Amino acid sequence: MSSIMARLLAELPDWVPLPPTFLDALGLVRLGGDLGDPGIYAAGELQTLPTTAETATYLSGAGQVTDTYTGVLLRDLLADAGGVITDPAVKNDILAHYVVATGSDGYRAVFSMGELEQRFGNEPVLVSYADTSGQLGPDGSEGWLRMIVPGDAAGGRYVSHLVGLSAGSGPDFAPGSGSVSTEFHLDGAVAHPGTYDEASLATLSGVTLTAIYTSGAGQVTDTYTGVPLWDLLQSAGVLTDPAVKNDILGLYVVATGTDGYRAVFSMGELDPRFGDGKVVVAYDDTLGQLGPDGNDGFARLVVPDDTAGGRYISNLASIQVVDIDATPITHDLVWG
Repeated sequence: MSSIMARLLAELPDWVPLPPTFLDALGLVRLGGDLGDPGIYAAGELQTLPTTAETATYLSGAGQVTDTYTGVLLRDLLADAGGVITDPAVKNDILAHYVVATGSDGYRAVFSMGELEQRFGNEPVLVSYADTSGQLGPDGSEGWLRMIVPGDAAGGRYVSHLVGLSAGSGPDFAPGSGSVSTEFHLDGAVAHPGTYDEASLATLSGVTLTAIYTSGAGQVTDTYTGVPLWDLLQSAGVLTDPAVKNDILGLYVVATGTDGYRAVFSMGELDPRFGDGKVVVAYDDTLGQLGPDGNDGFARLVVPDDTAGGRYISNLASIQVVDIDATPITHDLVWG
């Protein structure tokens, strides 16, 4: 019955609201926003898509949980809904997009497309409809559908009673000069915006790591020294609402180079409590890519867990923190 209802409701225009309790009771999730073919899926319909099973261990309010989940990779579900709409004229435009997962109680979490895409983060984030412990289903405590993020330490992005998935994007691409950078500005939803150059970055506690990634010229191996992006954001004082549970998960970061090339990172993938992505703002390297004689400016982002270097933003010009709840939108992030 829920599959029939999903097909009927899918004919409704995106702007027609549907009560979250109604969707949750029937095991329906509405996919909307910047998708080629938005619509409504029933839990039963998800079982007709390519299936993935993942065993995940995470911390919840009740302690450590280990369970095996069956579902559809989020990136596969988005592809079935027509895929995220991007500009083919903009290099790696997919990296400027994100998805917001919302539960029936309004709880939400942002996922960047960069962490989902196979060429980059390749995280096996699931929209799960079954599990071995009985959390999911008509009698399950977590609803019919739930987000599963196997790489996360804590379960904050395990959005239960899932009723909405909406694709959005950061700022539109705006071409820049492409000049060699000597500083970048950090602003947005932070208490202490500021400008950083090599000298100011070097005063902060740094790390050294070796990264291997694929670029247009082939495989690159380099050793970088820099400041963890998460630490830099914490020093700037990310603004969140303490009255909203895990409000940090509703924020994302846009990093932009002097040429306008940009990439989005979800706060959930950066926060050590969740994804713990070890993204670094590097200001020195062994190959000489950085510095006064380098082509990549005084600083670039380094994303050691990514396969390809698309999110290695060179000639870094700005880092902006964005609160999804404060962003003007043309699509309702929950109901379409």
